[in-house]
Amino acid sequence: MSFDTPEWAGRHHYFHHSNPRSGDRAKKLFEKVHVRPAIDNAFKILEDPKAHSVDVEAAQLTLDIFRNTNRVGAAASAGRAVQDGCDLALIPDPEYHQTLSLREAQLVAKENLKLHKVQNWNAEVEAADKEKLDQYLEEIDNVVENAVIGLREAMARDNKIIGEIDLRDPLSGNQLPHLTMPDYGRRGDLKTKWSTPATNSKGERTWRKGSLPSSLLHEFAIANLFQVAGFWALNGQQTPFLVYANKDDYRVYTPDNTPELKPDTLKDIVKEIQAHHKVTENILKAAQTKEDLFGLVTPDFTKIYWKNSPAYVREAKKLWGME
Repeated sequence: MSFDTPEWAGRHHYFHHSNPRSGDRAKKLFEKVHVRPAIDNAFKILEDPKAHSVDVEAAQLTLDIFRNTNRVGAAASAGRAVQDGCDLALIPDPEYHQTLSLREAQLVAKENLKLHKVQNWNAEVEAADKEKLDQYLEEIDNVVENAVIGLREAMARDNKIIGEIDLRDPLSGNQLPHLTMPDYGRRGDLKTKWSTPATNSKGERTWRKGSLPSSLLHEFAIANLFQVAGFWALNGQQTPFLVYANKDDYRVYTPDNTPELKPDTLKDIVKEIQAHHKVTENILKAAQTKEDLFGLVTPDFTKIYWKNSPAYVREAKKLWGME
């Protein structure tokens, strides 16, 4: 479905909303209003054979700050690789109508994870991300297997397994569309949990297993709950599910075993999302310039979603006059 973007949103390059629990409002505005247009403009300059050398140099610096600093950590790359493997094991190829065996899917997932570009904005970050990558390459076969089992359980009654799609439509009371992407079945998502480094009582380096959430109200799962509430709001209120998998086990959450996924609770969450988006739209309408816009929100740089390269964070702090 196509949308005519209102002038007040277009002037800020803000075209859709997303899960409000995946980052604070300031971070989302920074990404959509500043980072993405800056990247697009940099590519245009680099593709222009008549561009001045000074502009080319500035464009390359922009890409180095916002795009080429290996912003994605090993855990995120591992999660993406697991989903690739699950797709191959569960969704028939459109041409040959066949799936890969579990072992074949595991091999592809591992090869995809090997392509991860280690975060490298300083030596400490590079060493930590490389250590995690090595560990996750050891775990990924088991995570893929557990994820496949969990997804099959969650979609046991589906006539056909559908992979990741875009759902994009305004929620009630909002003018801009809410964009969300369910991984499977138009209604469910896969989440992977990976081991984290730790030190035991003897001072030895160990790994603590990535834990599966005991409740979707846990601080590290609430964003996932809001995510599937968005699915539910845009897909005709189909029964949602969440599958979590680590190297040892999996867990499937559905309305049958999770009160938070029942319609009444989802309805309340969607109302909260709508209200959040309404405030964002009012801010966009009130601000005539980018400077006005960033003067209406305050970032919290201590939150995990602001964890990035020093150059990236420095650019954000400049916009808020904090650098």
